[in-house]
Amino acid sequence: MLRRIGVMGGMFDPVHLAHLAVAKQVLNTLALDVVHLVPCAVPNHRGQPGATGEHRVHMLSLAVADESRLVVDQRELQRAGVSYMVDTLNSFATEFPDATLVYILGLDSFHSLPAWHRWRDLIDICHLCVTGRPGVTREMPDELALEVARRQVDSVAALFKQPRGSVLYMEDLDLPISSSAIRQALARGEMPAQLPQSVQTYIREHRLYF
Repeated sequence: MLRRIGVMGGMFDPVHLAHLAVAKQVLNTLALDVVHLVPCAVPNHRGQPGATGEHRVHMLSLAVADESRLVVDQRELQRAGVSYMVDTLNSFATEFPDATLVYILGLDSFHSLPAWHRWRDLIDICHLCVTGRPGVTREMPDELALEVARRQVDSVAALFKQPRGSVLYMEDLDLPISSSAIRQALARGEMPAQLPQSVQTYIREHRLYF
């Protein structure tokens, strides 16, 4: 069986329990060998992060210290320019030519895909695992709906019948935890329980987001 590699991007600003829950459940449900957590360096659709790339990497590393199959991957932080996911996935395809790649993203991000750089090329590099967030509907732009209609599969077995290019929905995996709400709470001097204990300690020690 080909190696199965998951890729989950994001700001991780800071990493919270919902990030970890989604990564672990997709890892196990899809029988992936590993999930690479890729902190974004230069976002294309939002403002700059509240913590530096170095701090975000340290927090991620602490958060996944007990799970060897969750790997902190710094390739976007080490690459100049805007962190386009299509470039990131191409770099994985080059590094792991014999692996099956699965890009993990939330439903709200998936719906915005037509605004992404070379979004159709992105889908041709890997499979997409779209995790549902409570309160987010499946309404999507027409051009994306056309792609989903010809690519959607209804089971893990069907997903891996093809080497790439399929879309699988996994419902109710994305917990309603907001990184922006966490940063706002931290700015008020509160320490949200949605953060791993090791990350809470790191934020206190380095006085991040205050």
